[in-house]
Amino acid sequence: MKIPTFIDPYLLQLYIVPFVVISVGVLTAIVTKKVLIAPVVTLVLNALYEFTKHQLFYSESPFLFTSWNLIYPTFSLFITWFIFLVKKPNGEHHRK
Repeated sequence: MKIPTFIDPYLLQLYIVPFVVISVGVLTAIVTKKVLIAPVVTLVLNALYEFTKHQLFYSESPFLFTSWNLIYPTFSLFITWFIFLVKKPNGEHHRK
């Protein structure tokens, strides 16, 4: 089965997918106010994307996760951690 592709795969893998999965992970963490939710959501979304892409285009070869499944959640964790560090209420910075 031939699936038409409207977006260049390199553009999709290097710009669109990272932006979407990391953004959704960070936004989910902000909404739930839990830092560790961001890497979990990012991992699930990216793994789902990779599995879907593999099933559509490379179904005859064995499926292996790529290193992006470690890199994107790490980025989302650091971004979320930084946002939560900056957004602390005024009285919490210098508590002893």
